Amino acid sequence: MNSQKKIIYIDSESKYRIKVKNACQAGPFSCIPVRKGADGLESILREKPDVVVVEYGLEDMTGEELFVRFLMEARFRSLKGVPFIVLTKNGNVDRTKLYGLGFSACIQKPFHPKDLLEFIQDVLVSHQLKMEEITFWETIREAKDFLEKVVESSVDAIMTTDTKGIITYCNHACEEMFGYHFEELVGKSVSRFFENGYTELLRISAFLRRRNKVQNYRVVIIKKDGRSVTINLSIALMKNSSGSLMGALGISKEVDGENFIEYDTNESEKVAAVVETAVAVNHAINNPLVPILGNAQFLLQDDRVKDEDVRRRLRIIVKNALRIRDITQKLANISHPVTKEYLKGTRMLDIDGST
Repeated sequence: MNSQKKIIYIDSESKYRIKVKNACQAGPFSCIPVRKGADGLESILREKPDVVVVEYGLEDMTGEELFVRFLMEARFRSLKGVPFIVLTKNGNVDRTKLYGLGFSACIQKPFHPKDLLEFIQDVLVSHQLKMEEITFWETIREAKDFLEKVVESSVDAIMTTDTKGIITYCNHACEEMFGYHFEELVGKSVSRFFENGYTELLRISAFLRRRNKVQNYRVVIIKKDGRSVTINLSIALMKNSSGSLMGALGISKEVDGENFIEYDTNESEKVAAVVETAVAVNHAINNPLVPILGNAQFLLQDDRVKDEDVRRRLRIIVKNALRIRDITQKLANISHPVTKEYLKGTRMLDIDGST
């Protein structure tokens, strides 16, 4: 299989066409030399090259005119990713304009064919990186457009805020629910739309600090026309790739007061108390446990302790100390406690079942 890169070399001067073709014979390129611009366009279409090198001042057209035809004519649509290098005799061309059109590089005559081939190699590497970057950003844009369409087509109201509760985005369903246009919502504090204002925002923030999310929270909002509406609100914190807090995402919809489960603030406070107690237990037990475990392990490693009964007892201490340590670590990591029946009428925390 031929792994050579293919060059279409368009130049009105025969000596350069011959030199470049000869230089390519022993290198990584194969060269198709062409004298006129019109013939060059046909060669591009037929050969489908990896790169095109074109003289600016051809007999029948300029290199700029040739490139514009390449860009505009539909027959070249599948070859739009081919890089073009323009050759100039005296450098008296507007390079900024040429780069703006899409030329990848510019080189001035006279040149040594070997230097040209090395230059082309560098251009191909740069062009490949550029195309990969373009593909990457096109993929990002397509993903962004898709997500925006999903969000905008949602029947539920979707809103994002920054860390201070300032609205940064809302979808069409959110505009309909509040009765305000996008421009009237974005940049405003979400608290101004709550019936209880800033007090409600502080209350929600307290729940988020404890659990990182809020589900089925009942709150009353004031629409633009002055009507009070009860909504069912779920909120999750948004973090960036480094784990830093960016803001919050809220999803809500208008509901009948009896058609959803109201957020149980008493239950939330009970959960928070259980979590806080678990953290305190972990701290209180681990402090004395560390020296107990460390000393028992040290004695087991001491060759002077030869009594097997003593060593057996030390191994039991280490085993149970490690078990206690694992339990306290699980306690400290609990955010959603689960209980189970211990005795009839008495429940206890299910450490393994909690998350």
